[in-house]
Amino acid sequence: MRPVRRPTLAIGSVSVSVSAMDRRILHVDIDAFLASVEQLRDPALFGRPVAVGTGVVASRSYEAKARGVHTAMPLHEALRRCPDLVVREGDSRLAERYRQRVAEVIGRFSPVVEACSLDDFYADLTGVPLRIEQALASTVTVDAERSLGPLCRQLRAAVRAETGLSVAQGLGSTRTVARLATTKAKPGGICEVPAGRELDFLAGFPVEALPGVGPQASGLLHAVGVRTVRELWAVDRELLRRSFGARGDEIWRRCRGLDDAPVLASPALRSISRETSFEPRAEVGSQERPFLRAMLAYLLDRAASELRRLQLCARTVQVRVGHVDGVRAERSRALPAATDRTDEFVAAAGGLLEHLLGRRVLVRLVGVTLASLVAPGPAQGRLFDDGDAARRRLFAAVDAVRARHGFGALVVGGAAGLLGKLPRGPHGFRLRTPSLAK
Repeated sequence: MRPVRRPTLAIGSVSVSVSAMDRRILHVDIDAFLASVEQLRDPALFGRPVAVGTGVVASRSYEAKARGVHTAMPLHEALRRCPDLVVREGDSRLAERYRQRVAEVIGRFSPVVEACSLDDFYADLTGVPLRIEQALASTVTVDAERSLGPLCRQLRAAVRAETGLSVAQGLGSTRTVARLATTKAKPGGICEVPAGRELDFLAGFPVEALPGVGPQASGLLHAVGVRTVRELWAVDRELLRRSFGARGDEIWRRCRGLDDAPVLASPALRSISRETSFEPRAEVGSQERPFLRAMLAYLLDRAASELRRLQLCARTVQVRVGHVDGVRAERSRALPAATDRTDEFVAAAGGLLEHLLGRRVLVRLVGVTLASLVAPGPAQGRLFDDGDAARRRLFAAVDAVRARHGFGALVVGGAAGLLGKLPRGPHGFRLRTPSLAK
C-alpha cells in the first residue's frame, strides 16, 4: 500500500508538515459587548454597573454582574438587585461599527474569519504563517505543547488599542472546543486546549453547554440522568440519533471533540451606509433645505472617511429619504470613475437629494450609501492639473488628524452648515440616531 503523504507548508527553505492534529481554531468573544460600547461612548460609566436593554437585560457590565445582574433578566428585577444600575437602550449601529473594527483586527491574524453573532468570531489559524513561524522558533519540540498564546496576546492588545474593547479567546482543534474554552477565559483571558487533550477538557461541562443542546434537549437528557459531557459519552450514538434526529449525531461528535465543521469566511463588504433620522415636529430647522444639505454632506463625509480607512473606492453614490407618512425613496448615480474623495461624493449627491425633496411631506430620515466598492488602482491624470493630488493629500491629512483626535476634531465642507445647530463632541455631531451603519 502506498503511504499517505501529509501536506506541507513552505516557509523560506523550511517545509512544515500539517495534519488533522495541527488544526487550530480560535474563538473570540467581546466581553460585555453592548455595555462596553456604552462605557466607551460615555467614559463616566467606566467602573459603574451598566445594563443595556429595553424590557430585559441584553448586556451588562462586569460591575453589574458582580451585583447579581444577568443577561435575559427583566430590567425591573435588575434594578431591584442593583438600584444604582445605569440602564441604556443601546446603539445597534455603533455596536456594529465596533464589531467591524474587531473583525478587521482579527483578519490581520488569520485569512479566514467568520462573524457568528453580534459579539463573537471564529478564525482558522491552521497553517497560518504567523503560527508556523512561531512554532519553528519555539524551543518546545512536542507538537501538542506548542502554544499560540503569544499570538493571542498580540491580538488582544491590538483589539484593546484600536477599539478600547476587551476580548476573551479560546483555542482548540474544533469549533466546539474553542467556543467552550472561551467560557473559561472570560473576561479578557486566553484559554488554549492542547491537541490530544480535548476529552479531558470537555468532560466536566454540563450538557447544555454544548452547541446544539438547547433547553428541550438538555431537559430530556437530565430526565434520564445525563447532566455532564462525561455522562453523555455513555449514551449510544444510535439512541441520540433516534431521540434528536440529525442533531443527535452532531451532539455525539461534539461531545467527543470530533466536530470538523470548517470556519467559513464572512462575505466581503459590498457597500458603506450612513443615515440618521429626525423628529420633524420637535426639531426646529430640521426641514430646512440648507440643514438637510449639510446633513447629507456630513453623512457622506463619514462614509467616505470609512472608505479611505479601508483603502477602498466607490463607483456609485446613493441617497435615500424617508417621510413621516412612511414613504421612502432613493436615487443613485454612477460616477465617471471610482473615488474615495468626500467632495466628489457631495457634488454627485446634491442633485439626488434635491430631486427626492420634491414631495411636500416632512422628512424623517436621510441616508447615503457608497457602493460598487473596488480597490484603488491607477487613474488617468489630467495635464497641467494637480488639483486632484492636492485634494487627496488634504483628505489624507484630515484623516490623520481625526485618527489622533477623533472624528469631531474637524468639520469638512458643507457639513459646516451643522455648526451651531447640533451639539458636537470628539466623535462628531450628536445626532438623534447615529450615522454609523454597515
